[in-house]
Amino acid sequence: MSTSERCAGYQQLKKLSSTIKPFSVFWVLPEGWGGFVYAKVVSQTINTFCASTDAVISSTHVPSQYRNQRGNTEYPDWGKKQKLASIAQNIWNKMVELKPTRETAYHMTHDGYLKLWQLEKPVLEGYDVIFIDEAQDCTPAIMDIMLAQPCGKILVGDPHQQIYSFRGAVNALYTVPHTHIYYLTQSFRFGPEIAFVGASILNVCKGVKRTLVGTLQKGNVCGTGQTEGSVAILSRSNVSVFSEAVRLTEDNPQCRIHIVGGVDSFGLKRIMDIWVLMQPDEKRKKENLSIQDAFIRGFSKVRLGGYMGLKRYATNTEDHELEAKLEVVERYHTRLPELIRRIYSCAESDPTRADYILGTVHKAKGLEFDSVMVTDDFMKVTSPSDIRALVSKGNMVCDEWNLLYVAVTRAKRNLTINPTIYNILTMVGEYFLRSELTSVIQQQSPTLSCCIRNCSNTLDPRCPVSMLKLPVKYVSHAVLQGPVCVQCVQRRVGPLALLMEHPERLWSQQPPDEDEDELQHMPIDVDMLVALL
Repeated sequence: MSTSERCAGYQQLKKLSSTIKPFSVFWVLPEGWGGFVYAKVVSQTINTFCASTDAVISSTHVPSQYRNQRGNTEYPDWGKKQKLASIAQNIWNKMVELKPTRETAYHMTHDGYLKLWQLEKPVLEGYDVIFIDEAQDCTPAIMDIMLAQPCGKILVGDPHQQIYSFRGAVNALYTVPHTHIYYLTQSFRFGPEIAFVGASILNVCKGVKRTLVGTLQKGNVCGTGQTEGSVAILSRSNVSVFSEAVRLTEDNPQCRIHIVGGVDSFGLKRIMDIWVLMQPDEKRKKENLSIQDAFIRGFSKVRLGGYMGLKRYATNTEDHELEAKLEVVERYHTRLPELIRRIYSCAESDPTRADYILGTVHKAKGLEFDSVMVTDDFMKVTSPSDIRALVSKGNMVCDEWNLLYVAVTRAKRNLTINPTIYNILTMVGEYFLRSELTSVIQQQSPTLSCCIRNCSNTLDPRCPVSMLKLPVKYVSHAVLQGPVCVQCVQRRVGPLALLMEHPERLWSQQPPDEDEDELQHMPIDVDMLVALL
């Protein structure tokens, strides 16, 4: 029987699911192997198998480590891996069967019937060449199907946009034997300013020194440009997307927001169900509050522990999507029903009619916007020294850097960066400083006080030229701007900054008591400086 016929059969039997869920697997685990932790491990094992080229499930598909019920990392031995692989194989065998079942653990998934197709070794006839886009995020199973075809193949992708490793995707651009490689280093989406930000992320975070060439189109990366056309606010997590929706609709209840993927797919109904589960039984009965989602409703039973049982489930199964929804419920608590109603009323299905477009980078990949604002939930890095430590120790998953790179390269004209991107730019020597006539600066800031925190120095009005720190605006706030004294400039760009100082004041100023944030320590060549002055 062909895969297409099988798929039709699964549909007819109502035996199709989008994914295999640990909650479903929990109910079919054998005695002695119960619990949500093992349910998660078995689910991961089946998913890893479906993404692989292998014909049967083995111990190699079992995770090499997982978090146990106590929250500690556990490393299963060979015997335990064999048993877990056997349990997963039994479930897979029942998934494949064309028999009706009430157990959702035995429902076939989309990745599952793609796996069945791969195992059939299909031959696609009538093609001269197959064009494989997004090759950096293909699973081995998909690549096995494509590469087995007798015609030519063209693989297209960007290794720095690989963001689906957690689903078993591998970068085929690095693993598939090839006859020719062609590099596209010019973007037709944005100009040199945004191209510089993207190239800086690759340089600092991944050690990739590649020039990314933009078009002649002028751009702005300070968050101060004219936000004409589509304005997108891109986030790492759904929690941040929800928070931005709350912020925008509170500031302007008439605001029209478009959520990438649709407001229904965002999961507001499930968030509301979790909120209802959180309420005491008396309140649920008194206000006639019901839970629509069958999965969430299941935890209302005493034996599953209610709201706290749901939290334990999310922790034990490392269900990050559910954890995000729980965080939203706990953060907004009593206000949640009102906020959800307001988001629904402000939702706009047509992105061209929306004031703002909200979404995660995963959802926005492949899209482009006139203006992009990057929220501050990607990485909590407070200084360039932190980034150096993370890069040198290899603590940051490559996909996380790729997500940041994908976020900034969605912008066409205007980019509003976050603090992490700001610090990355300082590491490549961009401090957002601009020279200006001191007389002009004095008109705007008569005291000529340095704007750097903890610095008490002032600019010398006798110097014809001084430095200004340009305004940089984040999504939620702005960075300090204004005059910068010679000592602070020198600590950032080196001793050439002292050429702007009057000789009499050159050594009279005291350096500020600053953090190591955005500083470069460069040696001063005293002989050269004296000769120049």
